[in-house]
Order: sequence, then structure tokens, then C-alpha cells
Amino acid sequence: MACACGSQPRFGSPCACQRTRMRFTRIVRLPLKPVGELRGVIYRASRAPGEAPKNYVHFFQRRLPMLVTNSTGTRLYIIGGQYRMTPRGIEG
Repeated sequence: MACACGSQPRFGSPCACQRTRMRFTRIVRLPLKPVGELRGVIYRASRAPGEAPKNYVHFFQRRLPMLVTNSTGTRLYIIGGQYRMTPRGIEG
């Protein structure tokens, strides 16, 4: 993972350009099976370089995303919802 400015920040850490590049697969094999509404998530992250990771809890407030799985049940996806990722964490 590399920041657009060329530095190597940790996920969620502030950077001068406020952008983070991440690799992910956009190919989602259909059909998807719904598991249910995603009401919240618990995650662990460092907010600044060198800072110890902390646990964070986020409850979704607006349109709730859906938790779905592929047809074999081996991969989870979060689809939909109204939220965004910022240097402060998940908002929305």
C-alpha cells in the first residue's frame, strides 16, 4: 500500500495528500448470497505512524450496507450503504 504522494503510510494514518492506494479485486463472481444488513464493524488501526494500534467500533447510521457472500461461502463482501473512509476512520 502506497500513498499517492509516494510515502508508505499505514492504513488510516494522515498523509500530506490525504490519499491511500490499496489493491483489491473488482471482479465479483455472481450470484451473491445475502447474509444480512451490516449494522457496524470493529476494526484495529493506527492513526499515526509509530502509534500503537487501537480498536475502533463503528455503527452505520444512514443507508445500511449489506453483507453478502459468494456462492461457495468462501468470501465476504460489503456492498451498498452510505459511508466513506477518511483519515479519521469510517464516517457515515
